[in-house]
This record gives sequence, C-alpha cells and structure tokens, in this order.
Amino acid sequence: MTHPQVEVEFKMERVVPYFQPIMNLQNNRVWRYECLARLLGDKEHIFLPSEFLTIVERENWNTELTHHIYEQSRRYCVHRNMPWSINLSESDLNDESLVAWLIYSHENTSTTLFGIEISHAALQKYLPVISHLRERCPNLAIIVDDVSTNNAALEQALTLKIQAVKLSGALINSLTIDKQLLTDLVKLCKTNKTKLVAEHIENKLTLALVLSMGIEYGQGFYLSSPSATV
Repeated sequence: MTHPQVEVEFKMERVVPYFQPIMNLQNNRVWRYECLARLLGDKEHIFLPSEFLTIVERENWNTELTHHIYEQSRRYCVHRNMPWSINLSESDLNDESLVAWLIYSHENTSTTLFGIEISHAALQKYLPVISHLRERCPNLAIIVDDVSTNNAALEQALTLKIQAVKLSGALINSLTIDKQLLTDLVKLCKTNKTKLVAEHIENKLTLALVLSMGIEYGQGFYLSSPSATV
C-alpha cells in the first residue's frame, strides 16, 4: 500500500540501499550483505518498499529502480570488497534487456562478490532464465529467497550450483513448524554444498530453533537490522 506522503516525496534519486548482513551462525561473521531499497523522505522518514513500489510499478520504473539500486550498491560495496546481492523481481527476469545487461556486466567476473536474490516463486516461473544466467556467468552468486517448500524447480536449481537457499520467515516462525521439511531441506542443501539461510530471526527463541535444526546461516533483526552504512 502506497503511503500518502510517497506520492509527493518519491524521486528515484532518494532511493538508497540499506545493507542487512547474512550471518554465519557458527562464527558470528558476515557471509554477505543483502542490499535493500529504502526511500529517504522528508524529516528523516525512511519508507519501506511496500510503501513506494506501487508507484514504481504504476510508472513502469521497475528496470530503472533495479539499475539504480545496483549502481548505488556497487559504488559502496566494491571498494570495501564486500560480498553483496540485490533482489530481482519477476518483471526483471522477464526483461530480456536487463538479463542481457547482467550477463554483459558479469560474464567475465572472477569472483562471487556480486549476487542476485530471486524468490522461490520467480524461480519456478523463470528457471530457464536462471539456468542461462548460470551458464553465462559462472561466478554470479545466485540465492533463492522465500523458500517454504521443496519442489522440482528448487532441486533443479541446486544442480546449477547456486550459492544459497533462504527459508521463508513464515516457515521458521510457524507455530506448527514442519520439522521434517526443514530436515529434508538441510540435508538437500548439504548434499549440494549450498548454504541454507534462515530469514526473519527476530528473537533468541527462533535463533535457538534454527541452530537446533542444523541451519548454519541466518538473517533477521535479532542478528542485525538493515543499515545505511556497514
């Protein structure tokens, strides 16, 4: 839902990346940073994507926003040698020019410092695009986000040597948590040497549960909030 102020205050140059770490829970070190879009409003108000993405979609600025967040994040991260990732939407994956730009920019990259995060839902619809990106950009870090079930698309993606699978917060924080599903995902990721990340770790109890299930990576406000600087 668009915040009323956003209609007045939205300008692309006001959108900035905030950095939230994905932590290695075994040694409490940062594995990589997710770059999250935030809108700087008047009077130091920070707007979340849920408050301004409606405008972006309405004006067909999706590609412009992706390029903008990429460039702002790159300028900050590259000189700090930080591993970093941006989120790609379904519309991004459906944009042939954007995919071609990604390939052009990263097909000869020699490190896995830069990565993309895509939702599990987007993976299922655009698996051929992800396969093509992996083929052309072997060092592009690929992370599948918001996973709450196992299916053929996820298993096929794991064979592409993706870097990580992120479990949905709903799965981790459910009152009727499916421990068998979590056990299966832990085993599947270990077999494929893929990192498994628990999202939305908001308290000590959730962290304890995550560790008890053998999940070695985590992200959430209990560990670290998104920040404008690192």
